This record gives sequence, C-alpha cells and structure tokens, in this order.
Amino acid sequence: MSRQLHIQLVSNQLLGNLIPALMERPAEAALIVTPSMSRQADRLQALEEQAGIRVRRFDGAREVDLPRLEDYALEVIAELEGSADELVLNLTGGTKLMAIGFLDVLREHVDRCMYTDTAHGRLELLPLSGERQPPRRLDPVLDVETYLLAQGFRPRHVASRDTAWQTAAQRRKPACKWLGKEVPRIGDFLGALNALAASALDREGELVAPEQAFEQPPHGRWERAITYLRDEGLLDWRGGAQVTFLDAERTRFLNGGWLEEYVYHRLRDEGIDDVALGVTGTWDGTDGARNELDVVAVHANQLLVVECKTERHGRDEAGDDHRLYKLDSLGDDVRGLFGHSWMASARPPTKEMGRRAAQHRIQLISPEDLPKLRDWIRSWMADVQP
Repeated sequence: MSRQLHIQLVSNQLLGNLIPALMERPAEAALIVTPSMSRQADRLQALEEQAGIRVRRFDGAREVDLPRLEDYALEVIAELEGSADELVLNLTGGTKLMAIGFLDVLREHVDRCMYTDTAHGRLELLPLSGERQPPRRLDPVLDVETYLLAQGFRPRHVASRDTAWQTAAQRRKPACKWLGKEVPRIGDFLGALNALAASALDREGELVAPEQAFEQPPHGRWERAITYLRDEGLLDWRGGAQVTFLDAERTRFLNGGWLEEYVYHRLRDEGIDDVALGVTGTWDGTDGARNELDVVAVHANQLLVVECKTERHGRDEAGDDHRLYKLDSLGDDVRGLFGHSWMASARPPTKEMGRRAAQHRIQLISPEDLPKLRDWIRSWMADVQP
C-alpha cells in the first residue's frame, strides 16, 4: 500500500485542507505554518491526528517576500522528498503569495496538486504538466462535531447524542409533527402554555411548581390542542383552568423544546448527513463562557445553524434584534465561509424583525412556514449538493 503525504498551507479556513485529508486518509500531513496561523495549525493538527494521520509541522513560514518564501519551500521539500510514495500539494490555504511560491518551487517535486472548491463541492486537480484532469466531487466526510471543531467551537455536550434522550424524543415525535403542522392556528394557545411551563420551571430547568392555571378554562381551538397534548401523555388536564405538568423533561418540551425537536426530526427525516440538537460548547481562546446552538446540521460538508424561538416578538425590539445579531455573529464564526443560518419562530415575527433578519443574512421561518419546513430543507439540500 502506497504512503501518501499531503502538504498543506494553513490559513483561517481549515476545511479546504481537512476535507481532502479525511477523503484520502494520507499517512502523513505536512503543515506549512506562518506565525499568525499557529493556533489554526494546532486545531488542524488535532483533527488530523484524531483521524489517524501523522502530522509534521513546518513553523515559521513566510507570508511575504517571494524569494525568501521560495527558499523556505525548497527547505521543506528537501526534508519531505523520499518520505512518501506520493506527495500531494494542497494550495487551498495560505496566502496567494504562498500558493504561488510553493507551486513554482514544488511543481517538479510533487505528484499531484489540488485545490478544494468548498462552495461547489469539488476538488480541483491542478495540472502540473500534460493533460488536465477533471475535478472530483467532495465526499461527505464532516459530521457536526468535526465541522464545529474546525471552526474553533469545542462541543462539550450534545443533548441529541444521548441514548435516553433519543428514546424519549422518538416517543414525542408525533406530537412534534402535529404541533409543527398546527402552529399557525394555535400560536396563541402555545404562547399561553409556554408561559405556564416557564412558571413551572426554575432557572436550572427543574420542575418546581407543577400545578399551573390558565386565566380561564380552554375551549374551542385551545381545548382541542390541550386534549391532544394530554392524550399524548405530555401533561395532565381535567377540563378546567388548571393544568399539571408531569416532569421536568416534558415541561421543557412544552416550554418551547418542541420546536427544536420538530426542526431536528424534519432534518433527519430528509436524510441530512448529520444533525445535532442542543449543542453546548466553548470557543477556543476564550474565558470558557458557554454558548448553545439549538439545532445544527451538516450536509455535503456544509453547515446549517437553526435558532428556535417560541416566545412572542415585538414587545422588546432591542431584545429581538439582539437575538438576530447574536445568531449572525455566532453564525459567522461557526459557519465559516459557506454555512447558513435560519431562525424558526412559532410566533409571528414583526416586520422590523424580517427587515433585520435580511440585513443579517438570516432566513426567517415564520409560523406559516413551519408546516412547510420539509420544502425549505429540500431546497437547502439542493443548493449545497455538489
């Protein structure tokens, strides 16, 4: 079996180096690292070593001064030649000047040269001499955790990876689908129920006050909805204004958790490569403050982040805008260059929210859109599929 070695120019966007490495599984990777990219190289090294790839680092590479950069490339190839049966130069990372210098110097020494076109899902094989080769389609090699780690977000806990959670969520799946279908007609009821569930829970999400009461007994649409939820075993209701929440997990579900699970199930049902709910983690290089992502999906090596909101909008415009800004800024870091952000809302968004969502490049999914979420997902899959 031939030994392959990938030469990688490290930059802020690691996926251009990581995806081909996970596709081809070379025996070794040689990281060309400038002083400003040391932290990114640490991250790439950890991910590749986790995949069983031996990593050699060449620190102190130059970003400017082409003659000295080419001298550095000569030093690198002098050390690497003879250490593998096939040398592959990946020009996706680094600066443009680094790519030019390494290509000029290494053209006669490497067996293949590649460029990862993440946006179009293609691995371009750059001609060294002779006939041009057609591009390769990128294999879907990334899961949620690997993608997030490559972007510097370190997952500490993923709720949906827990076996007990999966079992309970599967039991609740019919109720999720029903709520997602009915939300345009019962949004007011869900808002009232959300408030009661919030009152039943403490700050840690534990059930402390299970006995709650509506302002008046539910009737009409509200009565049909609460009867359905009672029959599904999600709460206890005996015909009056009072409602009894049964345990912390089911109360959190009624306190808005159902929307996250609805989005999660819809994504999984469409055959998305990987989906995770309740991803809690920290950013590398920060003080350890935790962030939570409601639902995260990876398909064809591209990321989708979905924030789910069930409370009423418009009462606090500054708060509404803060949520959008937070999703946008967090999304920029997590998504990288080619990810997408959605906000799914069970309550009607205000016109101002719609305008600001467009400014932040966030797709706003309204209650009227939720029954058609499958169509949104299929459209996104078609957009990211190579």
